Amino acid sequence: MFLDSRDPVNVVIMLVGYWEEWLTNAFMSVIKPGMTVVDIGAHHGYYSLLAGMLVGPTGSVYSFEPNPFHHKNFLKSVSINGMYGRVKLNKVMLSDSRGQTEICTSGEGGTSIEFQGLGEMTGNTCMTVEKGILTDYLPNLKADVIKIDIDGSEPLIMDSLCEVIDHNPGILIFMEYCPKIWPVSYEPMSVLRRFTDRGFRFHILHDDGRIVETNIAELAAHSAVEHLDLLLFR
Repeated sequence: MFLDSRDPVNVVIMLVGYWEEWLTNAFMSVIKPGMTVVDIGAHHGYYSLLAGMLVGPTGSVYSFEPNPFHHKNFLKSVSINGMYGRVKLNKVMLSDSRGQTEICTSGEGGTSIEFQGLGEMTGNTCMTVEKGILTDYLPNLKADVIKIDIDGSEPLIMDSLCEVIDHNPGILIFMEYCPKIWPVSYEPMSVLRRFTDRGFRFHILHDDGRIVETNIAELAAHSAVEHLDLLLFR
């Protein structure tokens, strides 16, 4: 895997060999050969490459990452691991509309991860990127596992995400959950009900490896800046 040491996430992977061990283990445990995996917010490709390895030559991975800082290393990693054709990088920000939008990142090189004080030290980088709708890139609407980590934009993809969900009864969803950073017009309960109305149950992936079931009321009351890692399944 090609890693850029200007990105703090990449530095952690260089030092310890993995990222978010609790989430990595849960993610890898559910992916089987032949599956279709969707990685929304792929960063430099860590989870996409793991998925590409596990789905094998009969599976597919659809990855979405708008930040061009990550694209070169992502594609180099896909190439050196022989995953061209199996792992597809879409250089687009998934949203509720098509067109272009501006993203601003902090850190040298345009890392998309916000760390306290990083912007003040290195300055911010703003750029125009393409945005699109998930279903445009999944014409057959097939997905077995979806991983979502898009820094507060999760509510914006709910319409297209639900369309995919409705075509895949056994789908599993890994989602970073932090309503504190959602757009102010989105209320947690209304977003969460779109999952419960479809029969999903919520589980928190704790950093000690525990997977604990929770409910919509507890999640709606979560007001901390720290995110929760959720696993959703029917």
